[in-house]
Amino acid sequence: MSIKIEIVRPATEQEWDYSWNKCSYATYYQSREWAQIWQSYTNGKIRPFPERVSFSDGKNVVVPMMREKVYGGLMNRYSLVGPPFIVEKYGNWLTNDTLTNKHIVVLSNYLTGKYKNLRWRLNPYDENSRWVSVNSKYILRKPLITFSIDLSGGEDHVYSKLKQSCRNHIKQAINNKLIVTEGKDINHWKKYYEIYQDTIKRWGAKTLYTFDWKIYESLFYKNYPSIKLWLVWYNDIAIAGGIYFYSHGKILGWQMASLTAYRRLRPVHLLEHTIIKDGINKNYCWYDLGTAGGNKGLENFKKSFGPEKIMCDMIISRHPLMYTIKKFIR
Repeated sequence: MSIKIEIVRPATEQEWDYSWNKCSYATYYQSREWAQIWQSYTNGKIRPFPERVSFSDGKNVVVPMMREKVYGGLMNRYSLVGPPFIVEKYGNWLTNDTLTNKHIVVLSNYLTGKYKNLRWRLNPYDENSRWVSVNSKYILRKPLITFSIDLSGGEDHVYSKLKQSCRNHIKQAINNKLIVTEGKDINHWKKYYEIYQDTIKRWGAKTLYTFDWKIYESLFYKNYPSIKLWLVWYNDIAIAGGIYFYSHGKILGWQMASLTAYRRLRPVHLLEHTIIKDGINKNYCWYDLGTAGGNKGLENFKKSFGPEKIMCDMIISRHPLMYTIKKFIR
């Protein structure tokens, strides 16, 4: 039986929310909440652009896309899911229907064919990601992996996979009397922002992008239960912290920072260990540490926790005009 797309139209907010809630492999990055955060942060420069796609066999998907107007509005760029060219996170479709490889091939060809300047990071928790097929000189598929810890085996199983150096650093942090707590008020978020600024200063030229206080203030005041801030304390001083997203049995580590002067106390190792234990106690299945972004030190840090490597390739659909210009410049 051949599969084709019959109807494409804008998805309503209710359809987006319903599909996200019902989709077992969805992540927080595909939620309407995440899109709204970036719409607010960019003052509407980047906006949600969701579509509802209906197939000939009656199955439907919602595609949680974002759109940004560039070059004075002469051109658009898109992201699954956003925001474009800043921090693209896991995309893919949302549905409660069972899809086949035929659905995925048709849908991926439609998305990459229709939307130029599209960036799409495949969802590593959707087994159908392996069926995404792209076949055009204008489309680049960049191999990427994320490091994710399977929490379903319990604490003893997860702990057994830690490298000895990681165990030693966790014990060192405990011996240093570090304490990890959840951030509850705006002052905690301000403390984290100070830690983040110190981290950015330490990274220097390696920093790919930075955020101002507005994004952290927005995350706090939106008061979404899926968003949590955790802080590491030493003698009543917040020395490290991280922001995490909780949904669909998955914990996604979005951001982590630490004060340079206290790194020797190993606060980030204790922070990660605490997130893992808390996730297991609350019956989460995965803790996603994210990609390493080519940073060897960061990659080694994440590997020390014994995670699995899961494919999350980036699909980049380039506008033919921009492709030609860049090729000519080279």
